[in-house]
Amino acid sequence: MTTESSNYEFGTLEFSPNPLQIEIIKLLKEKKTLTRRDFVKLLRTPRTTIYDNLIKLQNRKLIEKYNRNNGKCGHPFVYWKLMEGK
Repeated sequence: MTTESSNYEFGTLEFSPNPLQIEIIKLLKEKKTLTRRDFVKLLRTPRTTIYDNLIKLQNRKLIEKYNRNNGKCGHPFVYWKLMEGK
């Protein structure tokens, strides 16, 4: 992971993502959509840590999640992607 610093503005609020959140954003820019399992493998970070940071980015309206059913029984896959225009 890199320690590069980035600031994102949201109206009058400013947000400084942590290094993991920066890596998540970079991966989504490169790969377009990923599952939480993909993030765990690529970033070698615990699942819960990835999830906590995905939720923080979602609350900041940087990323969004959506479901894709593969046509089989069971839970659909949950994918994450950057919000349009971000």
